[in-house]
Amino acid sequence: MNWLSTARAAQAALGLLIVIAIRSILEFFRVGGASGGPVGDEQLFYVEGALAASIAALAVLVLHAFGRHRWATMLTAAVLVALLAWKITATS
Repeated sequence: MNWLSTARAAQAALGLLIVIAIRSILEFFRVGGASGGPVGDEQLFYVEGALAASIAALAVLVLHAFGRHRWATMLTAAVLVALLAWKITATS
């Protein structure tokens, strides 16, 4: 019995991208994004990350809706690697 079907994996991948987007928005506020002043580079980094994760989540949702569950899961894996590489290069 396969408890993690391709549809469930795609749903979990979508949930993971939504969590990443929410976490990026919360980090924006943690570094002082709601102070009312100009937005700095560190704050802008988190806004861009949240936007990238949200767009990827929308693409995964569309793929999942059309029944392309493996593609949705693979896209999530690619986005995770890209976001991680982006964070590593931006902070070094």
